[in-house]
Amino acid sequence: MILNRCSTLVLATSVSLLSGCSNIGPVKSGTENPCATLQSIVQDYDTGFENYRGTGSSFNMVTLYRAKEQLIKGHCEIWAWGNGDAAYTCTVGAPDQSVAEDRFRDASNLLAQCLGPDWTQETSARERDGKPAGEVVSMQTNDPTAPSVSLHRVEDGRRQSLYLFVGPSGRAPANQ
Repeated sequence: MILNRCSTLVLATSVSLLSGCSNIGPVKSGTENPCATLQSIVQDYDTGFENYRGTGSSFNMVTLYRAKEQLIKGHCEIWAWGNGDAAYTCTVGAPDQSVAEDRFRDASNLLAQCLGPDWTQETSARERDGKPAGEVVSMQTNDPTAPSVSLHRVEDGRRQSLYLFVGPSGRAPANQ
């Protein structure tokens, strides 16, 4: 009898989680003007994103701050390492590859529009252990003080996510 109750609980929990995943709604910005916010974040890079740091949690080698301005509502934070490096990051999951690819394409286009003509973009494949693992668009500018800006569509088995990175090129995610 106990086994049946536990099995029923596990099954009900699994169905609940799966149905929640299939009903993931559209990703929303936490700001009224995402382009202006992105431009301000890029400009605040040299201060370590001080103007965007909310509450923080310190760990051995990094402090994670909740971002005051959320390019993706509820999914952005600032990573500040002990050596003074900092990065503004946003990560959001997608229910499947098709949705992840659509979001990646839309976000890539928005990034290019928001950053403007002084920035160029390069799209390439991501690999992990010699196998396809999504794609990345890297944004570059001739300004040596500007941060690295990249958007990653990450495939990990059946899991799909998008990852926005604004920070030092030495910390930019490669094929992780």
